[in-house]
Amino acid sequence: MKWHIQSTYIPGNLEELKEILLKNRNIEDAQDFFRGFSPFKISLNDLGIKAQELQKIQDRLAIAKEKNEKIIVFGDYDADGITATAVLWQFLHAKGYNVFPFIPHRLKHGYGLSVKALNDLLIDHSDTGLIITVDNGIVAHEALGFLQDKKIDVIISDHHQKDEQKLNALAVFHTSQVCGCAVAWFLAKELSDDGDRELLTRLLALVAIATVTDLMPLLSINRFLLMYGLAVLRTNVNLGLKHLFSLAKIDPSKIDTYTLGFQIGPRINAMGRLADGMDALRLLCTKDENKAIQLSNLLKNTNEDRQNLTISLTKQAEEIVIKETEEKIIFLDSFEYHEGIIGLIAGKMTEKFAKPSIVISVGEEISKASARSLDGFNITEFIRLFRKDLLEVGGHPLAAGFALRSEKIATLKKAMQKKAKELLADKNLEKTLQVDAVLPFNLLNLETMELIEEFSPFGLANPKPIFVLQKVLLKNYKLMGREQEHLKLIINFPNHDGEYEVLAWHRADLVDKLSIATEFDLAVSLDINSYRGVDKLQLIFRDFQTNGK
Repeated sequence: MKWHIQSTYIPGNLEELKEILLKNRNIEDAQDFFRGFSPFKISLNDLGIKAQELQKIQDRLAIAKEKNEKIIVFGDYDADGITATAVLWQFLHAKGYNVFPFIPHRLKHGYGLSVKALNDLLIDHSDTGLIITVDNGIVAHEALGFLQDKKIDVIISDHHQKDEQKLNALAVFHTSQVCGCAVAWFLAKELSDDGDRELLTRLLALVAIATVTDLMPLLSINRFLLMYGLAVLRTNVNLGLKHLFSLAKIDPSKIDTYTLGFQIGPRINAMGRLADGMDALRLLCTKDENKAIQLSNLLKNTNEDRQNLTISLTKQAEEIVIKETEEKIIFLDSFEYHEGIIGLIAGKMTEKFAKPSIVISVGEEISKASARSLDGFNITEFIRLFRKDLLEVGGHPLAAGFALRSEKIATLKKAMQKKAKELLADKNLEKTLQVDAVLPFNLLNLETMELIEEFSPFGLANPKPIFVLQKVLLKNYKLMGREQEHLKLIINFPNHDGEYEVLAWHRADLVDKLSIATEFDLAVSLDINSYRGVDKLQLIFRDFQTNGK
């Protein structure tokens, strides 16, 4: 793995280290960053949302309230879309609107506001007069035309990228600065009065979950939303989340971004991947103890099914990829690949083999694909080179998705592999570890850890700091875990007393690569191990290099 050390200056004290960390994260206003800023003080202008769009929404909702008109909050099946639906539905319901939530089904309806989903929705809600989208709708031109013909008004709230085509909607409440759930929360805030403050504060818990799971950059507005949302989650009053926490053995007082990204988010996302996202929505909104117990168990079990399926299919995929070493891009397709987990498989392939990956869930007529990449290779641009063979394509430089007719898979695979060899012939993609700075021995202490904690919550654009410790010596090591899959390294520094423990999770393979008394450079993050009321500095292994390699 290649290391990119962002600061060539080695700090001599905590103040210098703090300045390095701020600079590495492009933080100009340190006071705001550390103090936080109440989400209630964030304005439409801060978000880049036009006041006239809000006025249109207020006017239309006033009509809906007067006529007791049926309103549908139309969401999406991922954690951001589900929490966004929960936020806006709970708010409008509390305000007395005749409102119902709807989450499309991944396999039956596909993504977002679609004609397929609307046809099913209108079977049960034929008297709908207004639809408000959350976390989708900004490019749903066909569905918007369909609703216009039905004389159903649409308000779009979304954070995805717009296209050039004019939107056929009554109003558009859009900003790309925050996640879809946060857009829904800000819409609720703008529609609120003083009596709604307690409800809006509670709903920030859901905004925090979505902000992390939708990988928003944790600076500025997103950081403030997360800070306040975490505070709410740590004193959780949401009945469904309470039972979800209990089953996951989560201590609410210790919830952080890891908890949201790797424990809570996956359980919510699993429903949209393998089952019905509506059940995750019901869990977040229920006030019935028995339903909360039943639904939290359903999410737990579905997530376990998702984990087991992912492990099984990933193992199969690895066996195929290992045999195709000459290829520059990983291309996998199978009827066995469930559409809900192909993105997870693609991500694992890219992570393990350091190659762009495309994984296709093969259907009888139409197949769906998910792709992942590494810095230096824009996977969406690459896929668009083959647009004529595809039904749809969209994404970002590092992640994309597309659909195609199943009969074209073999031809596409051959063409993509050939093109990838051309484009990557002289380019070896390599995972890069972003390191903040070299950390001197004198700063390996709890005071440094306390400084680091001031930068939390950590996540995209504000990662937990990683440091290089130069010329450390391996004194001993010990395998740990039920299956001896983890490793504890005991290190020290030449000419210095004292030993330090380095935990290398899931890295038992290092035993064959390191020798006692070997000198090497070590990349670590810092943590605190609290045992029986005593805090001790703990180092977490990230990578190592010998002789600069």
